[in-house]
Amino acid sequence: MRIWPTTATINQNSCRPWLAVNRCATYWYNCGNATCCTARRLNLQIELANWTVHKDALRAVRRRVFIDEQGVPEALEWDSDDASAVHFLARDGKRPAGCLRLLSNGTLGRMAVMPEYRGQHIGSQLLRSAEQHYLNEMRGRSLRANVQTQAYYFYWQNGYSPEPDFNVDAGITHIRMSKVLGRTLSPSEQFIPGKDSQRYVLNSPCAANGLLQIATQFSVAGLAVHCADLQLPVWRDRDTYTRLTAWLRASRRRTMQILIPSEYAGIADHPLLQWQQRLSSRVQIQVHSSVNQNLIVLKPHGYIDIQRDQTIACFTDRARAAKELELFKELLRSSQMLREGRRLRL
Repeated sequence: MRIWPTTATINQNSCRPWLAVNRCATYWYNCGNATCCTARRLNLQIELANWTVHKDALRAVRRRVFIDEQGVPEALEWDSDDASAVHFLARDGKRPAGCLRLLSNGTLGRMAVMPEYRGQHIGSQLLRSAEQHYLNEMRGRSLRANVQTQAYYFYWQNGYSPEPDFNVDAGITHIRMSKVLGRTLSPSEQFIPGKDSQRYVLNSPCAANGLLQIATQFSVAGLAVHCADLQLPVWRDRDTYTRLTAWLRASRRRTMQILIPSEYAGIADHPLLQWQQRLSSRVQIQVHSSVNQNLIVLKPHGYIDIQRDQTIACFTDRARAAKELELFKELLRSSQMLREGRRLRL
């Protein structure tokens, strides 16, 4: 049964950012080719599917996105919920373009869009189809999803609100979000720099990763980082660097300044140094022996304070942010350039 037929103009090789909704996550890519735009007509239809009949098409989409692109192990991708779930399959004619599944308890997951169909709001249409079905056919009111934190803005924009509970699924930082259907509510201000003044004390080891990824999806002008410990998980997380790269490249005015207490042999092989070398015009790393904390200033609004057993954060505390930024600037003025770290061109 087709529940959401639509037509739209698709630009398969668009030079605009591509939107890919992957395992309840959103990623942004650029093709980088100004001559590759060849538009065609997209005959999109969202089908209500089941695992028995549509298994091959659903597996094709999820294998391409989750296993091949994201590196999710097969053992984690396929589970017993597939047989009992309601599936939504986006097709362009006969070609599978995307999918999403809905469990009987109102849990959304396994949302994926094929690379060649990204940037056409297929993820949002899949989401709306599932919401409509859950409200009208399953008589449910509350949906929830465990989403990748770098996809926070996508779900927030679609009316989902977060729970300050970060977790790791398939090696990727996630946050739980939910939505009550049939209500018109203002967008949540939670985790929005400049609007959310709550002070968070979080014990999850991946909280810093998630908070930094979320903050850089909103109006953060720059980052000033005291990094006393390069071994913290946040500085070894691939998805955090992907999100920071997208944040920096979205505006030429954005910069990230980092202070570390010392160098050591082989520091140039650290992921942070490797990443900085690729973005050396936008990311600065200096050395000062007085650096003794792990704190990220979200200019000009707030901070993320990474401590031994917890992460403390506030996205709207201008007084604390200004104080920490003054201290950072004072140390930066008397800091030294890296000697061990190499500078490479992009």
